[in-house]
Amino acid sequence: MSLILAVLVLLLAAAIVYHIMGRIPRLPQAAGDWGSGGRSDPRIAVAAMMYAVATEYAPLTAEQERHIQSLLCLRMGLDPAVARACLTGGRRIASRLHGDLNSRLHQLLGPVEHRCSRKEKQDVIDMLRIIAGPFAQRLGPVREGLGRVSATLMRG
Repeated sequence: MSLILAVLVLLLAAAIVYHIMGRIPRLPQAAGDWGSGGRSDPRIAVAAMMYAVATEYAPLTAEQERHIQSLLCLRMGLDPAVARACLTGGRRIASRLHGDLNSRLHQLLGPVEHRCSRKEKQDVIDMLRIIAGPFAQRLGPVREGLGRVSATLMRG
């Protein structure tokens, strides 16, 4: 009997840890905004892409974090609390992805491709270029990744 109780307690503890560690913020959805309010929310995907680009060569600095949040607020119309939640969720998602930058960015494109207008897709490309800074123009993985993301989002 005590063995069964121990197993149940262990399963409950594992479920709680899984829920806490894998939690992606659920964001509110306002009329006319970008979001779906769920796991495949383009706002979180965009934040994850910006995080991936910003951390390609070095860890994210506090200034870069503020810059990403500022872009999320200005370009996507998010309030600061939602922008922070998007970046938190984006950081979690991006840290779980594997492969080169191009591969990681393409793993994040689904919500943007399926839920965003052509203008919103162009805004995403612009935000990624802003975050990339001079790396968007230099030969290397950032320029290549942004070029391929641009081509994927803007075709058709």
